[in-house]
This record gives sequence, C-alpha cells and structure tokens, in this order.
Amino acid sequence: MEPQPVQVQAQAPDASKIFVFEEVYPFRAAQEQAEKKKLSAFGMMAKFNPLNRPREDTVQLSRQEMRLEPFWHVVAQRSVDYTCQITYQVPVHNLYAQTLQLDDKVFEVTRQKDKARIEFVAIEHCHRKIHFDQMIDGMQRDIKPAVLKAYIEKYKFTETERVERPDELLKPLISMAAAKQFATAEAVNAYEIQADLTHFERTHLYLRPVFAFEFRWSSADKVGVIEVDGLTGEVVENGRWFKDKVSQVLTRDMLVDIGAEMAGTLVPGGGAAVKLLSKLVAPGAPGH
Repeated sequence: MEPQPVQVQAQAPDASKIFVFEEVYPFRAAQEQAEKKKLSAFGMMAKFNPLNRPREDTVQLSRQEMRLEPFWHVVAQRSVDYTCQITYQVPVHNLYAQTLQLDDKVFEVTRQKDKARIEFVAIEHCHRKIHFDQMIDGMQRDIKPAVLKAYIEKYKFTETERVERPDELLKPLISMAAAKQFATAEAVNAYEIQADLTHFERTHLYLRPVFAFEFRWSSADKVGVIEVDGLTGEVVENGRWFKDKVSQVLTRDMLVDIGAEMAGTLVPGGGAAVKLLSKLVAPGAPGH
C-alpha cells in the first residue's frame, strides 16, 4: 500500500478570535460563599470524620484570586477522499447456475442449503465530509460542552485584540493545536486515503472569570480550594489551584500565528503551537 497523505489544515483569515466575559458575580459575594463552604473544601470524608474534622477555628483562608479560565470553540469542515476495499456477496437466484461471468472474469457460485451466492472484491471510491462544532475546556477538565455553550448563550462577552491581565489569565493546558486535533481525530475506515483537508472556520478562545479561594486546615496540614463561578455564582467545593499564568500580553495575532504555523503540517504533535504558547509564560513566573 502506498504511504498515506498528511492531514492538511487551512484556516479562514478571521477564524481566530479572543473573547472576554464580563464579570457578573462580584468578588465580595464570591468570598462570602467560599467562607460558608470552606469546611467542605477537604472532601466529604474529612467533613464527617468524628475523630478529626475541619472546624471554623482550624480552617483559614490562605490565598485568593480572580482568574480568567480559557475554553475553545472550534468549528471545522473536514473533507476526505479515500478508497475502500470491500468483499461483496451477491445472491444468485438460478438454482442450476454453477458460475457467473462478468466481462472476462468468472465467479464460482457457492451454495449453503437453499441459498446461493458469488463473492468478489471491489474498490469503492468515496468522498466524505465531516462537520465539527465543539466547545473544549482549556484546562483539561470534564466540563460538558453544553455548559460552556450556555455561557456563550446567556452571558455578555466582548471581543478583544489583546488581553493585558498577566496575573489572571491561566495558561491553557490544551493549546490551540491540541484543540484543533479534536476536529481531525475521527478515524476514517479506508484502504487508501487520497486527500484529507480540514478547513477551520472558527478557533475562538473564550476567557471567563472564576474566583478561587484556598483554605488551609491547620490541624491536618491540608489545603483545599473553593471555586466560585464569576458568571453564575455556582460554587465548586473540590476546586483546583492552577499555578501557570500567561505572563505576557496575549494578542489575537498570536493565535493567528499559531494557526498559520500549523497549516499544511501533520496534525499529531503540534510542537510549533505548543512551544509558542509556552513562551507566553516567562521563565521566572510563579510555578516554574
């Protein structure tokens, strides 16, 4: 079999955009919610342990932050030209037929009980279009796409050319290159692929406000994090503290450059894009 062609990517000139949600739930209200829930920051087992459980006097706020959490909206059309090698089984209705001839090829008729058939191998020439439209959490958590879609539908956000909030913007654990891989991940069952092109219509980055409060349980020397959604006010008791922030100004042009570097290259790896995003975190930034 001949080598398979690479997956080629193309991108609309205005596909990459950055949107920032406007904060709805204020910091003071979020802090009050976190204080009410702080005893739940260490898990249910700790909360209901009769011998050693967190108490108001042993759990204190150690640090807090308002952060911008990234998620992607990727829309793409993938076109694949390929061939399949298939064995066809064709019924034969003549009770007395022993062979069938098509042009210069002769096929033996096989019989099983009262059924007869011939088999032959055919090459199918196929063209398939795969539409992809997905919300992807940038921090690799199991957040349902419907939840992220609801943010876009219900809350106000603004398009921006640059984000100058280096102490608040989380560095995405899923880069643009990795998010784009989802659009090309579906396997095509083919004998041979002639062409595989993915055209990206949207590679949008959304940044939503989240308040994080880290509490220290002094008697057990443990820490737990309460998160409060800056849009909905929803409280997450088993939150996480993310160390890496984007330490420089993030611009739309950076996203465009990332997409341009990936165009016409193999999808697996995405090294160029991953390296470019990693440069946004300075060597001396917290967590390094």
